Amino acid sequence: MSALDLRELPSALFGSGVARHARLTEWDASIRGILPAPRRIGFMSLAPGVGTTTLARQVLRVVAARRPNPVLAVDVAAGSGGLAASLGVPHTPPDDTRAGARTTAEAMAGLSGGEGWYGLRPAATDGPVAAWLAEAAPITRFFDVSITDFGPRDPRVDLAACAALSDVVCLVADSRRASAELARAVAPAVARLPERPTPVIVLVDHARQGNGVARALADDPWPVVGVPFDHGLRAGDDAPRTHTARRAVLCLAAAVVSGRKAVSP
Repeated sequence: MSALDLRELPSALFGSGVARHARLTEWDASIRGILPAPRRIGFMSLAPGVGTTTLARQVLRVVAARRPNPVLAVDVAAGSGGLAASLGVPHTPPDDTRAGARTTAEAMAGLSGGEGWYGLRPAATDGPVAAWLAEAAPITRFFDVSITDFGPRDPRVDLAACAALSDVVCLVADSRRASAELARAVAPAVARLPERPTPVIVLVDHARQGNGVARALADDPWPVVGVPFDHGLRAGDDAPRTHTARRAVLCLAAAVVSGRKAVSP
């Protein structure tokens, strides 16, 4: 029987907890860090009902609580259930001051807001790209971070055009194999766009099958974040109810703000 070095006990007993704390600290620092340029984050999905708006709102709250300047929440998703709508933001009418903004104060003209964020919800009558270019493009440079909910987008129609408007494209999909593989097939096309956005794949465990598929894709060149089933996320609560889901949201926020791979929760 080999002797046990008592000096190794803390590492043996608490190593996983120490590593978990180190990851949380790293994610927090990534969200709070200085950005070289305004970060435009676009959330979109390949199918409806996978949680795109829910995750965009969760990431917005995490980022807004950690950065010194307000975050811009943009809603150009079709229908009435996008990011800004879920925050209670009414439709935002066009504003000449905002359209020609030269200062942050002018960029915020006519916008509704909450704690650490302002919301922009244009009437997307001409489609998400036209609405974003007309209303969001003139003001995103005044915000360190902007988060746009594009809703479900079709790769054969307008997903590429929406992705080109973002620095980081968050592709939300169900974590089951077929949906995950579709998102995985789209990610390289997003990365090859002339604008060179960074794809981030988010796999949501609606079927309560675990994050095995997300872990299997961990070696992909872009971030892949698995979000476990959570009753709070399912119900649209302001925050997840479980520690694992809260860690996943923090990991996702770090990945989209930094544009780098984050160690999976």
